[in-house]
Amino acid sequence: MMSGRPIPTAVMHFTHIDHLESVVDQGLVADAVARVDRRLAVEVGNLEIKERRRKRVVPVGPGGFVGDYVPFYFAPRSPMMYVIHKGGVPTFSGGCARLVYLVTSVEKLESSGLSLVFADRNAVLGFARFTERVGDLDALVDWPLMRAMMWNNTSADPDRRERRMAECLAHRVVPWPAIECVVAASDSVAREVRGILATACATTPVNVLARWYF
Repeated sequence: MMSGRPIPTAVMHFTHIDHLESVVDQGLVADAVARVDRRLAVEVGNLEIKERRRKRVVPVGPGGFVGDYVPFYFAPRSPMMYVIHKGGVPTFSGGCARLVYLVTSVEKLESSGLSLVFADRNAVLGFARFTERVGDLDALVDWPLMRAMMWNNTSADPDRRERRMAECLAHRVVPWPAIECVVAASDSVAREVRGILATACATTPVNVLARWYF
């Protein structure tokens, strides 16, 4: 089984389908931008963690704070999605069925002219390691863990969960053309996605991958 970084290096961001129309029109924006513009129709994130991200300094690249970046994960079925699945977000109780993944790659984001920063785990953590060099991803990210179905902590490996949340952070705004496909949990949600994209004259592929969900 492959143990190193896949190239191209896929990354993904999930959001509620109700946000898709504005994302196609205006781009996928960092939390700091969305907060000012009040763009989030459905808040699926933990507000306490988002507040911490707005205060966590990014020591490389464009700098600023983690909340100034659009976060992407390197694998589906993230710990954050599991929290949503279990009803652990106080502001949202809708489960994962209407969440959609916006999928792209590190290479596509780079070629789109975006400034990227990478973290070896959940970027809000004080001991997360950051880099702006793509080549560092080979050793920075736990690639076998990204390919695993289960990421629970064990007594022998007590920080698997936070490492599964390694992040690719894109500064400020990711324009829609930088998104390579959309993934939905079901055929019915995929049909809705295709309708939204058609209305916006976007031809982005849409796939159904139930295994990416809990």
